[in-house]
Amino acid sequence: MPDAPTGDRPDWGTAFRSIADDWLFADVDGPLPSEAVLPLENPDLYDPGVWDKHLKIEERYRTVSIGVYAGRRIAVLNAKLGAPAAAMAIQAAAGRGVRTLVGVGYCGAVADNLRCGDLLVPTGAVSADGTSAALCPGRYPAVADHQLVRALHDTAPGTLRDGLVHTLDAVYTQDSALVEECRRTGVSGIDMETAAVLTAARLSGMRAATLLVASDHPGLGLPTDGALIGAGFDRAMGLALEALTAGGTR
Repeated sequence: MPDAPTGDRPDWGTAFRSIADDWLFADVDGPLPSEAVLPLENPDLYDPGVWDKHLKIEERYRTVSIGVYAGRRIAVLNAKLGAPAAAMAIQAAAGRGVRTLVGVGYCGAVADNLRCGDLLVPTGAVSADGTSAALCPGRYPAVADHQLVRALHDTAPGTLRDGLVHTLDAVYTQDSALVEECRRTGVSGIDMETAAVLTAARLSGMRAATLLVASDHPGLGLPTDGALIGAGFDRAMGLALEALTAGGTR
């Protein structure tokens, strides 16, 4: 049987959005809460139960949990590693009604004022990943939502750092030359998701920011400290929830 005329076929982009929604949220009936957290870390090492002490989980699904914090329902998506996975999760979550999101993850520190376990709030990102370029070719800026950045700082005045991150999605392109280039251009850290998170969110009509724990310091040759990283991530989880429920972020 011959193919149907092109005009009779459903738009593939629309069809694929439905497929992606099924991949992530097939077991979720209805919309998600308007506020969400997206952990940005290795899914193989991720334990969704770490959020239980920060908010009261009321619903658990395969790729998302829904809990209550300060009287407000918040979605906690399962961890995503790398720009492609993070962007897809954001675009699918936007289709389910998420309008404000904080990504909580890690970065390699470049700035001299960052140490292992410190928290960085990127105001923007250098889009060196392929995902951001595919979403919006050209010199489209990956910029965090200013109101969310301010809300994050308000949760812990004077203790969070601002700065730019360099986002890449080819892990083994991280080398000493890249670190030195970031230092020269005033970049504070290197990560694998922020540019795509900010770009995908803005194109989806979502307000977004990320909060990153410095995991090591390749610029100064300082090693990783597991205890400091764990404490930093635990603190970041609480601050992200505080920022999402702040009155001025709606």
